Amino acid sequence: MRYASVDSYLSHTEDLTQACIPLGFFAAFCLQHQLLSSEVEQRHKEIVTQCRFQEGPVSALFVVLGAELQDSAFNPAGKAFAERVLPTYCERYCEVFGEDSWWIKDNWDNYQRMASVLVRDLYGQPPKSMTSLLGSFFSKVAGLWR
Repeated sequence: MRYASVDSYLSHTEDLTQACIPLGFFAAFCLQHQLLSSEVEQRHKEIVTQCRFQEGPVSALFVVLGAELQDSAFNPAGKAFAERVLPTYCERYCEVFGEDSWWIKDNWDNYQRMASVLVRDLYGQPPKSMTSLLGSFFSKVAGLWR
């Protein structure tokens, strides 16, 4: 089963390189969070290593996957994540990058912007910090004394 391909992103830009960037970010995120199949990692060792060290273009892994994301590229957790996130991924990508969505650089700084959104999809919202919990507690106690 094919989850997504560069073809569905070409309607936003006529530049094939730019059309690969959104799903390139997704593929790199999946690699960094152990959501890809071991076969993909073994078959593309050199690109996987570059991606793990955040070297070269982010979309390189997506390109070696044939510019499409097939279910065979993912492990079970990755399949569940892809099925949950990819249906609205293009819209969310555009929310993160705004007007410049289809002209951004294929670099790791931009990847980090998208990864900060995807990490919440994968792991959920971070819990409130202890500082804010303690602050709330002390505010309520102080409010009782007034």
